[in-house]
Amino acid sequence: MRARSTALAGSVAAGLGATLLLATPTAASAHDTKTHGHTQKLAQLREATSAYRNGPAAPWSTQVFDKDKITCIEDPHGTGTMGIHFVDVGNLTDGRISRLAPEALIYEPGAGGSMTLIAAEYLVLADAWDADHARPPILYGHRFERVEAGNRYGLPAFYELHVWHEKANPHGTFNDWNPTVHC
Repeated sequence: MRARSTALAGSVAAGLGATLLLATPTAASAHDTKTHGHTQKLAQLREATSAYRNGPAAPWSTQVFDKDKITCIEDPHGTGTMGIHFVDVGNLTDGRISRLAPEALIYEPGAGGSMTLIAAEYLVLADAWDADHARPPILYGHRFERVEAGNRYGLPAFYELHVWHEKANPHGTFNDWNPTVHC
């Protein structure tokens, strides 16, 4: 896959003070039962993201790299992998959460450079969320995890929730790390 590195969309990067590197690309699985009663909502998310199953496209077209320029994110403790994230930058910076428009779609790399959609991630910058809310966001009955500044992505503090809506995760639909995903 050919990609070119860019900063987090000019003024957005400056406003965030982020060192996160992003790239724009050129180019159905089993579901676990640990959904906590959200089967219909997860089906709606699968439908909303169905056009992106075989690879990223606008608006989810900005590829995420961590500070070490790693794009396929694996747990350093060996509990699993997230995959390759593509974000919708405008959605990432709007300070809101929309169930059918996650901030990131996550892909598992395949043979010949192919990518398969496996999960979605909801993200909101903590300062933007906290300005209007007394508590962290909750979606699908799950409280978002807070990731502090100084994280591997170079972002300020943010809240996040992974949803394995396309590939089963033996650790649960809303767990960050999936041991069945491979980079």
